[in-house]
Amino acid sequence: GINAEYGELVLSRCRATSLDTIRHINCWGLQLNDISIVQYMTNLEVATFSVNQITTLKYLAYCPKLSELYIRKNDLQTLDELVHLQRLPNLRVLWLSDNPCCTDNYRDVVLELLPGIVKLDNICVPNLNNQSITEHRRKKKSQRPQSVASVDSSFSDAESIIRKSVETPIINAITALLPSLDVEGLYVVRSVIDKRIRNAERESVN
Repeated sequence: GINAEYGELVLSRCRATSLDTIRHINCWGLQLNDISIVQYMTNLEVATFSVNQITTLKYLAYCPKLSELYIRKNDLQTLDELVHLQRLPNLRVLWLSDNPCCTDNYRDVVLELLPGIVKLDNICVPNLNNQSITEHRRKKKSQRPQSVASVDSSFSDAESIIRKSVETPIINAITALLPSLDVEGLYVVRSVIDKRIRNAERESVN
């Protein structure tokens, strides 16, 4: 079982009524070292646990619908932990950098263990496979400002559209929070929005 108080805190944070209804969770920078509660989130799709003190991924093996995992800057000591992610058929996006296990050749190991990954550390896999480790590092450094600008531009366009529509307190609150997010946070928000839009479009057709 789980600590009832801890469970209530997670439900409140995710605005959910039960753990198995949670689809997105953001626990960025909370100094967590225990994420065992995620084993009860069987419908989890996007998980952000970056900048914590997590040492194992074993509990994520119980989240079969997980498609995006952001877990950079934690305390993962060995790439053997990735074995737990092999049970996740829908996992496509993984941000693993800045963990102790991330040595010079870790990307090759990750892609061998998790062939379904299409984006690793915010770099598309085809691009990653066609360059050396040295080139990847140089390209990552040179493109980081461009990535930020690209994301900022995308949200600027969205904000422009919002201003032309009927504004609501909820929309205002969301747009006010966007400048405080880093690139990873913006990608998570965009992913959630894209999925909500696709679901809404399917519902409108039906």
